[in-house]
Amino acid sequence: MEESIDVIIRRIPRIGFIASAAAVALASFAAAPASADTPFNAPEVSFNGTGVGTVTATLPNPNDRGVCWAEASIGNQRVFFGDSKPLDGYEEAARNETLARVGQTITVTLEGLEPGSTINVRGGCVNQSEEQFSDFVAVTVPTTGLPATGSSGF
Repeated sequence: MEESIDVIIRRIPRIGFIASAAAVALASFAAAPASADTPFNAPEVSFNGTGVGTVTATLPNPNDRGVCWAEASIGNQRVFFGDSKPLDGYEEAARNETLARVGQTITVTLEGLEPGSTINVRGGCVNQSEEQFSDFVAVTVPTTGLPATGSSGF
C-alpha cells in the first residue's frame, strides 16, 4: 500500500505539468482580441445643409477600433469634411479632431461649396486593413441661410 501511495505522489507533479501545458496552449485562443469576432462597420452619417455653401455631417464611430470620417465626391475629386485625411495615416488620428475615434460622435463641415449644387457624400471607417463605406447620398448645397463664417454679410 505504501508503494502505491509513493507512485501516486510522483505522478501528481506530472499531471500538474500536463494541465499547465494544456492551459498555456489554449490561452492563445482565449486571449484573442474581441475585435477578431466583432464586425467592422461603416458609420451611419447624417448630412445637412447648414448655411450658404456649407454642408455639415454628424457621424458616430460604431466600431471598437479604427476611425471614421465624412467625405464628398465633387466632380472627379474626393474631398474630406473638415481637414481629415484618414487614408494618409489612420495611426495619427488621435490628433485630428475631424475623425471620429472609438465611441465618439463628431460634427464636421465642408464649406465653400457652390450654392444650389448637388454633391454626393458618404462616411467611411478604416482600421489598418479594414475599410468600410456607407452608400453615397445626394445633398443639395443651401443657397440661403447664414454664410459658413456666421456673418450676415454686413
